[in-house]
Amino acid sequence: MKLKINWNDPILSNALSVTPGDLDRFYLSASETDRLNLFFVLLGSYHACEDSREGAHLCFLMAYYLFVTLTPPGSQALALHYIRRAIALDPREEYETWLTLMEKGN
Repeated sequence: MKLKINWNDPILSNALSVTPGDLDRFYLSASETDRLNLFFVLLGSYHACEDSREGAHLCFLMAYYLFVTLTPPGSQALALHYIRRAIALDPREEYETWLTLMEKGN
């Protein structure tokens, strides 16, 4: 899937279909500003549905994007926060696996 952001309405309506690969491809093709703004699109989308399976997936995507793709200062601590929230909402094996990787640091 090609991730497209509607900047006039930046809440993702198809968040469950977004994959880490979609985030990576977006990052590679986007401007520096849009690369940073994508995190806030994910965050805003999470707040629109926070206590749900979709909210858990958005937390996972934020953790991945922070830890693997964007890597800002403090990325490990931020990623750990969001991956733990994802697990609290939906304890999937995939999220547990990423928690183990993120705990090792980047």
